[in-house]
Amino acid sequence: MIKVAVVDDEEKIRLGLAKIIERTNPAYSVVGVWGSAREALSRLEESGADLLITDIRMPQMDGLQLAAELRSRGSAVHIAILSGHNDFNYAREALRCGVEDYLLKPVNQEELERLLERVEGKVGEQRGRQPFQPESLLELMLSADSSRIPRPVWQSACDQLDELPLIRGLYAFMVLHVLPELDGEELRRAAAELRRDSLALVREGGSVALLIGLRKGDHADTARELAVTLLGRLPISMEARIGTGGVYSGGSGLGQAYREAESACHNAWYAPSGQPVAAYAPAPQRQADPEPLRRWVDKAKGAVKAGDLDGASEALDEWIRKAGKLRMAWSVLVDAAAEAAAALEEGLTERKESASHFMPQPSSFPEWQRYAAALREIFQEGLRRVKDQRHESRSVETVKAYLHEHYSEELDLQKLADLVHLTPSYLSKLFKSETGETITDYAISVRIEQAKKLLKERPELKTYEVGELSGYTDPAYFTKAFKRATGKTPKEYRDGAR
Repeated sequence: MIKVAVVDDEEKIRLGLAKIIERTNPAYSVVGVWGSAREALSRLEESGADLLITDIRMPQMDGLQLAAELRSRGSAVHIAILSGHNDFNYAREALRCGVEDYLLKPVNQEELERLLERVEGKVGEQRGRQPFQPESLLELMLSADSSRIPRPVWQSACDQLDELPLIRGLYAFMVLHVLPELDGEELRRAAAELRRDSLALVREGGSVALLIGLRKGDHADTARELAVTLLGRLPISMEARIGTGGVYSGGSGLGQAYREAESACHNAWYAPSGQPVAAYAPAPQRQADPEPLRRWVDKAKGAVKAGDLDGASEALDEWIRKAGKLRMAWSVLVDAAAEAAAALEEGLTERKESASHFMPQPSSFPEWQRYAAALREIFQEGLRRVKDQRHESRSVETVKAYLHEHYSEELDLQKLADLVHLTPSYLSKLFKSETGETITDYAISVRIEQAKKLLKERPELKTYEVGELSGYTDPAYFTKAFKRATGKTPKEYRDGAR
């Protein structure tokens, strides 16, 4: 368990952050929530906090001054700075004060979790509960941008990892996207058949990082050849995409080596089914939704608005083809797909849920082709919803028009349902959903409007005749229904209209 204290002069922010921390993991306990650096200085020691998260801008004493003061007092508490500004000078000064991390507001949940996990690991080591584990240090090196790790911490991790022959010599990373997901033991068994030194990590999201030792005489394509061999060693029930990076040596190169292999794995995921292994090629991934996709989204929106659902379908199919060629990062791909699906919602008068709520995650699919098929199904389902809703709206309009023409006839729900090829119960629900009133109430309002018109324009008609012409054969019931609707009897209404 680690104890955390939060310092921020804005009450809403400090209380909100404290709740997020305690919800993240039962092992994290918030022992202090303070509104100023002075209060933190006076209460930190007695709180026993292992980690202090402090805002950088506060009156009287800011977060950097607080960190510097704690270090001058010899405090060993881990410190993270919270800021609403992505300012390099602030970040540089924070690192000089030996802080763990520099978090931007609003706080990213994943970054916060990584910070808490990292501090938990360090606190455990300090308490003598956690022996040195290469995997934990390797995880640290891969999980964060080295520029955001305090230099002493980063250098210490590099030095310890350099003690391992695997990392001290030549190595390359493989990154695997495997479904069903591999556990660590399955991966280690498969890697052992390569007869190379290796270190395996199962990463967040189910991807796997495998560090492979290289030998004298190996060439630049050796890592890719080993990846092909590894692919053949995996259980036949598993589908994998593997990416390999360049050759590196020493702990300082681990981050770059991993990023290269991750990029190559991403490219293998997009490649045709017969190309499950890819080597790193220095082509940057797109980090924003490219303009070509936006054009097809706009085209789909216009087609939906114009009622051209076939045109919308063609536009969305072209969107999928373009997306496959652009090979966007997964997070960007999901957002772009949600935007495309949302284009269909503009054609719906009733929106049950946002498109982003049902977007499938790329990591749940072994390759782009199957993810694309899932997107097509989502887009087609959206088009079906638009089509069905428009058909239903036309059905309601048909029933309304019929009631205006046949108001004097007895109301027959079955006859109305047959007219629009729906069941009576579904038509009743649909009509109420579309108009806000029941078919019976609507029919009554049509009859009353007709009666009002006759009372005004046909003074020669007796009130019971007006009732009959409006669909009421019982004069007493007509009078009662008319008064309930207008507040007046038919005679009173006629007299007032003269």
